[in-house]
Amino acid sequence: MKKITRIVSLLCLLAMAVTALASCGGGEDASSSVAESVVSETVSEAKLFDGLPDVKYDGEDFVVLVPGESHGIYASCEVVESDNYTLTLNEALANRNQLVEERFGVKIKEERASSVDELVNLVRNETMAPTGAFDAATPYIPNAAMLAADGSLYEFSDLPNIDLSKPCWDQNGVKSLSICGKTYFATGDMNLIAFACTHALVFNKDLVKQFGLESPYTVVEEKRWTIDKLREMASSITADIDGVAGMSYKDRYGFLVNQNYVTSMFIGAGQQLVAKDGDDVPYIALLQNTTTAATIFSKIFDLVNDPTITGKIDDMSGDYYKSASSNGVNCWDAATQSVANKLALFRSMAIIDVIDLGEYDCNFGILPTPMLEVTQDNYRSFVSTIYATAFCVPSSHEDPEKASTIVQALCEASTDTTKHAYYDIILKGRKIQDDESEGMLDIIFNNRVYDLGVIYGWGGANQYDTNSIGNFMNAIAFNGGQSMTFASTLESISGKIQSDLEEDIAYFKK
Repeated sequence: MKKITRIVSLLCLLAMAVTALASCGGGEDASSSVAESVVSETVSEAKLFDGLPDVKYDGEDFVVLVPGESHGIYASCEVVESDNYTLTLNEALANRNQLVEERFGVKIKEERASSVDELVNLVRNETMAPTGAFDAATPYIPNAAMLAADGSLYEFSDLPNIDLSKPCWDQNGVKSLSICGKTYFATGDMNLIAFACTHALVFNKDLVKQFGLESPYTVVEEKRWTIDKLREMASSITADIDGVAGMSYKDRYGFLVNQNYVTSMFIGAGQQLVAKDGDDVPYIALLQNTTTAATIFSKIFDLVNDPTITGKIDDMSGDYYKSASSNGVNCWDAATQSVANKLALFRSMAIIDVIDLGEYDCNFGILPTPMLEVTQDNYRSFVSTIYATAFCVPSSHEDPEKASTIVQALCEASTDTTKHAYYDIILKGRKIQDDESEGMLDIIFNNRVYDLGVIYGWGGANQYDTNSIGNFMNAIAFNGGQSMTFASTLESISGKIQSDLEEDIAYFKK
């Protein structure tokens, strides 16, 4: 029997398919209670907009171009209210927009692009032939990078009222997303989907108890949560228990992993694909010490390809995927069911993936990605930027002062409204099943990591290309486990990666 879990209320904020909290298994009273908490949150307007000009724009529209419904739950839910959102989110959006509209005399609106390509083309076309149809945009980060590299976006230092030092902007992103001292897009408290696309792990607490394992929460808190510890805890779990010879999605696994979590684990191990020098110029970090990188990747490769421990969720040649598919079960649904049915101890995921898990009567917890060694400074939570949004302004905008004022105001006002509703009230205030998860979420979100190599897809036609710096490790680890070819593959693709990188550096240095 399914139960009303706290996590459902949490991620209904981002689920475009739900129309009310009741559709997530909750009642209207619960939604109203949270919504009232959002509305009643007191915000000091003087402090909130401190540093922004004292201007009014006579009721002018301020239009933000956003990703539409073509990507389902990754469609934007960050600008204006909608009948498709929960009451909680609508109240938070209304509160945030009212603060900005009354202070600056604008009307916040959105334009929804029908596809990623349309959004990119609309920004490019606006650059070539300005229409004033929109004032800002929130593309997915790799698309923002494309637009930055072809001159379609304002550089933030040319936007007079953007202050990236303010805490409403993700400071990890501010440091990571610039190139040669120039920033063309940034993530902040308005970009809820960037929170949702952060990688983490879930675990089944009943299996921890059943097998007499140490509490993963304790291991994380004591900074002993490493790749080796994950392997140790998962090693006694995997078993063929469905009565049919051979492993299938109906058997039990210590660790279920999806393909792009391989790179996430590498970054969680304290590594970078692309780093930057003292002049903010990016370079291929993997080539600085290939031997060390290969050793770390080998540890991840061995874990991912150990059939006594791990099942590969989306490996189309693997037993898990093939058995689920042959029974008409989507591999992602199968992985959710595995955790819910006590058939997986650990499973990799993005925070948004907890939506479906929350529909089951399942005793689960959330953990950060493991470190490499206990001596590592901290946990590192990779942001899967494929569907994470960022703020930017088209380079043709005729009034950069107005555009920057409202963008900054929206970001600042989101902290105590939409972000507060998502993170503090629903994620933490209503909890994800237990008190310990609150601390885990702080660790995960306070240590988010963006990698330029993944974002720009250098070496490949796009970020999905298996020859790109951001995806080649995923491809090696999911090649059937036949061979660990890290060094030879990196050598073969490094020339193209370097030339792509140098081309973009040359542009940004202009």
